[in-house]
Amino acid sequence: MGTKINMVSVSWPFFPFSRGSSISMSSRAAKKCLGNAGIDPSEIGLLINTGIYRYRNTGEPSIASLVQKKIMGYQPAMITRTNMPARDTNTFSFDLNKGACGWIAGIQIIDGFIQTGDIRHGIVVTGDSEPFRGFSENYLFDSAAAAIILSVSETTGGFSDFRTYSYPDLADEFISSTRFGHLDGKWGKRNILKVEQKTTYLEKCIGCAAESLKKYLDETGLTIKEIDLIIPSQSPGGLVSGLRERTGLGNKIVEITNTRNRELHTAGPAFALKQAWDDASFRASKNILFLTAGSGMSVSIVYYKNIS
Repeated sequence: MGTKINMVSVSWPFFPFSRGSSISMSSRAAKKCLGNAGIDPSEIGLLINTGIYRYRNTGEPSIASLVQKKIMGYQPAMITRTNMPARDTNTFSFDLNKGACGWIAGIQIIDGFIQTGDIRHGIVVTGDSEPFRGFSENYLFDSAAAAIILSVSETTGGFSDFRTYSYPDLADEFISSTRFGHLDGKWGKRNILKVEQKTTYLEKCIGCAAESLKKYLDETGLTIKEIDLIIPSQSPGGLVSGLRERTGLGNKIVEITNTRNRELHTAGPAFALKQAWDDASFRASKNILFLTAGSGMSVSIVYYKNIS
């Protein structure tokens, strides 16, 4: 028995000039995912949100519970009243805060629940948006969200060998924090998001990702020649091209082309997966690695043996 990727969907704000809301975008991505997969929301046993930059800095209730509330009344078009399963309200949801590596951590948790037979379907949603429009310092991420549905498979394959490599001495390369106060040129007080990214952050990310990939291959016994496709983080900008040059991965590593000239944060690897999904390169690949890198400094990698 394995855990297969059933479907992946992404979501932008409705209008190009809109900053969007992480909650509404994540909900739309989840609905598209459920609709394309033909899965009723009541069949989802676990929902995890891994987005970091949240609408109005919402902490409680969890973003995951708000997304769950929005999708539970949704009925995919291909599921009719005659074949719709009995509604079950036992879906459990929570937020997972692990920066850019949270997406793989969420997948790992759902994989564990599927392997033990506790659930048959789980969904990871992730999305980021500026908490208060215009009330941020150095915020450089685009508003975007994504969802991925994982399901049980009776065949072997799926996810294995989850690893996370930490470089705590580089923790101050990227820091984001909030403070309550005034922002120059703005009226009134509110929570202000401040992002501090050193000029060396990109190079450190590339170096840590390349080093972690080498460690991973040594530990698992895999080789670059065996790997058909790598789905990586898309932030910081230049990470993918830097990894390609540093490791000689060539076209094996996916770099998204449909961007709006800003960086994608936690949803980046899901957007890369969606691009590979749509151009059939994902289905044509047997051995796949997912690699996320970000603040911490942390790098997470997992192997996925494609289940046809």
